Amino acid sequence: MKLQKGTGLANGKIILAGEHAVVYHKPAIALPINAVFVKADIVTATKGQTIECELYSGDLQSMPASMEGLQFAIQKAFLLASSKEVTSHAFVLSIESTIPAERGMGSSAAVSVAVVRAIFDFFNTPLSDATLWDIVQGAETISHGNPSGVDTATTSGTRPVFFQKEQELQTLELDMPAYLVIADSGVTGNTKQAVHHVSTLQERIIDPTTNETGSDAVQSIGAIVQDTKTAIETKDPLKLGQLMNSNHDRLKKLGVSHDIIEALVSTAHENHALGAKVTGGGLGGCMIALVATENDALHLQEQFMKKGAQAVWIQSLAKKEKS
Repeated sequence: MKLQKGTGLANGKIILAGEHAVVYHKPAIALPINAVFVKADIVTATKGQTIECELYSGDLQSMPASMEGLQFAIQKAFLLASSKEVTSHAFVLSIESTIPAERGMGSSAAVSVAVVRAIFDFFNTPLSDATLWDIVQGAETISHGNPSGVDTATTSGTRPVFFQKEQELQTLELDMPAYLVIADSGVTGNTKQAVHHVSTLQERIIDPTTNETGSDAVQSIGAIVQDTKTAIETKDPLKLGQLMNSNHDRLKKLGVSHDIIEALVSTAHENHALGAKVTGGGLGGCMIALVATENDALHLQEQFMKKGAQAVWIQSLAKKEKS
């Protein structure tokens, strides 16, 4: 038996700006986060098609319905990489992930991206961006119904993505002297519930002092996203931090924050953060804070852990120099 090996990697993602407003055809911006990742390894075996990961260990054909999207990605990748059905091959596919599930960090898409890359590497078959996109989007459609494509784009890429419903995704160049600190509240978010809640507020006043309605907040978030794009393009961390604060203020008024998220946002402001906000669907999940230096990031990481964050990651927003 000739031993073959293949490896694939993918990163996580967070929403920098535009949560919930994107549902109403406003833009949003997502960032790849390489502080969390998925690694897939595949090796030849004497028989069978074995999958090993945290959620499941067993035969490919017996995977639970909740993993049907991943099953599709594996089968499609084998067919396209080898021109043969997956059952023609014997292998063990191992998946390791540091991306927490149900936190809005692109976990399911990242797993599919890493697995597809590993399978193509296994056969030493070139993998185009278009083929990777088609397979992973197919898997995400099975898992989530009607995915925007942002998770696929950000977990497989290295650039921020500017996206809007029914419009082509745009990638942005990010090179800013600042750090992003991402904290997991330890509370599972509930995007479906949060989206429904925001929909009930569209014509209702959410701020009696200004008579701002839910629809007004959504409009404001859309404008904030456009200004966030400009702050990225002009490499302006102070402006970006201010916009993050404004974005969070609107999301808080829309009722999609959480007590633990609010405690972490307050901690960020008490410890020299330029800006802080909830990220993703809300009602739990993660928050992000922007700081100017690596020392500020390390200090804030420590403070977040003291406040009860389940995990904290640091991401530089400066472009890595090629060695």
